[in-house]
Amino acid sequence: MTEEIIALILLASSFLIAIAAIHHYVKSFIIPAVAVMMAMGAISVFLPTPEGFEFEDLYHFVETDMSEVILLVIIPILIFESGRKVKIRDIKHEAAHIGFFAIIGVIVTIFLIGFSIGTVFEIPLIHALLFGTILAATDPVAVGAIFSRFPIPHRLNTLIEGESLFNDATGVISFNVIKSIIFAGIAFSLLDTTLSFLWSMVGAIALGSGIGWVSGKVLNRWNDDEHVDFTLAIAVAIGGYAVAEHFFQVSGVVTTLFTALLILRTHKEMIKEIRTLFHKYWDYLGFVANSILFFLIGIPLFVTHTDHSLWLVLSIPIIVLIASRAIVVYGGNAFLRLFKIKVPMAWQHVLTLGGIRGGISVALVLSLPATYEYKELFVTLIVYLIAINLVLNPVLLTKYMKKVKLE
Repeated sequence: MTEEIIALILLASSFLIAIAAIHHYVKSFIIPAVAVMMAMGAISVFLPTPEGFEFEDLYHFVETDMSEVILLVIIPILIFESGRKVKIRDIKHEAAHIGFFAIIGVIVTIFLIGFSIGTVFEIPLIHALLFGTILAATDPVAVGAIFSRFPIPHRLNTLIEGESLFNDATGVISFNVIKSIIFAGIAFSLLDTTLSFLWSMVGAIALGSGIGWVSGKVLNRWNDDEHVDFTLAIAVAIGGYAVAEHFFQVSGVVTTLFTALLILRTHKEMIKEIRTLFHKYWDYLGFVANSILFFLIGIPLFVTHTDHSLWLVLSIPIIVLIASRAIVVYGGNAFLRLFKIKVPMAWQHVLTLGGIRGGISVALVLSLPATYEYKELFVTLIVYLIAINLVLNPVLLTKYMKKVKLE
């Protein structure tokens, strides 16, 4: 056995020990575990490493070779892991609110962030809008860790989880549209873009529902144990995402989400004990996937650099992000009141502070071509923003929820 393989095994073992320790000790922390994992990734750059191994090399490997793996493997796992908890009846009941913020809210967010960042950092508008699409979607992982510590109204939980899951799809679709304009030279057409968006969403819903329904029927027929159920679910989560994106050109995120929604709804013959173990396995897989993802997010904190001043990089993006989120949440809910869709003001505060960014943003920014002139700047802005976002928002959200009773 070569020295390199031994070194990699020891590094992997050390990583698993570290995430186990973090999971054990940060349960009562205000800051979520994923933020600590990100900090560990940043600190690891300065730790001793085996001879011939540099963390900068790992970052460049992730940036150039692993971005597709993140997008095609880790993201589908996280989407399925979150989607399996959501009930279709809850989504139907809050469809107007979730749909408004997952579509209109994301589009407004893209323009707010794009115009602001483009102006401050002197980036051409189309490139600034690309940056806006990267940050358009919220991440339910970190805020979910905070929600688990407080009694949360069921409807509020549905709103924030539903929005986070569906706005991922709108953000990724918007990213692909603007990316095509920049890199493929495709002229923008409102009609073509609208039709492409509708096909991406409707086609993905049909494909994901079909995969989930067929998978559930197969599992009913097999009537086997939790290992078979879990294994098939991983296969359709990852495989369905790839098929959607590369063969049907529809949203892989929405496909995976509806696969998760339908598979358990169809697989009704799963007995209670197997269902419990099935969810525990997915909880663990989501925990490991998130740990790996946020560890990788942390590495660029001390690896990337930019010609812009540090205070500008640290302050402007987080201010723009919070301001855009507040405008969308408060303005959007004021508009929805005209249609008798009401959300308490205390809930709106939670929705604003719960607009945390994470894995999707990192996967998208890393997937940009290495030769793209703004990639290094975008990566730097994203990783610093997420680091601040994962610390600041949970602290503010926890303090607020300790003071208010959410009814």
